[in-house]
Amino acid sequence: MIRLRFVTSTDLSSRLIRYQGGVSMPFTPSHAECVSQDGKSYIGAHLDGGVMARPLDYDAGSLMTLPDGSKSERIVELPCSDAEEAAFYAFVHSKIGEPYDWKAILGFVDPGHQHDLDHIICSAFMSAALRASGYFQWPMTVPYHHISPRDLMLILSTHVEIPH
Repeated sequence: MIRLRFVTSTDLSSRLIRYQGGVSMPFTPSHAECVSQDGKSYIGAHLDGGVMARPLDYDAGSLMTLPDGSKSERIVELPCSDAEEAAFYAFVHSKIGEPYDWKAILGFVDPGHQHDLDHIICSAFMSAALRASGYFQWPMTVPYHHISPRDLMLILSTHVEIPH
């Protein structure tokens, strides 16, 4: 099983990402990452530290509260073969230490803006890992660094149910 985590926080950068992303249900995510295979950490790309494993509670205090009182967090479980799971996590672990691609964020405002090679944003990281694993069979029609967390959640909602 591949498990992805979608969240949104209350900080300014999350608000800007949600504004750019538009409407999504149950909420517009501003970040995407995966749950480690052992379930003890989240692995994702952040401006602070780039790609790394973080403790499960690293952002608990910053998550937005939804109108129903729940936190803006969804774990999306993706059924897959053992080979796909192994390839996904091998790719994820190969990227630990890669810097964050802050220039790619500017590309959401100015589509002609380029990103930094060998740098990555959260949703590009998860999209590339899903492609490398074979979960996504075909190449995407946009570059990974132009896939927002909302885009990735939308794509996955065609594969599995995302409660909202």
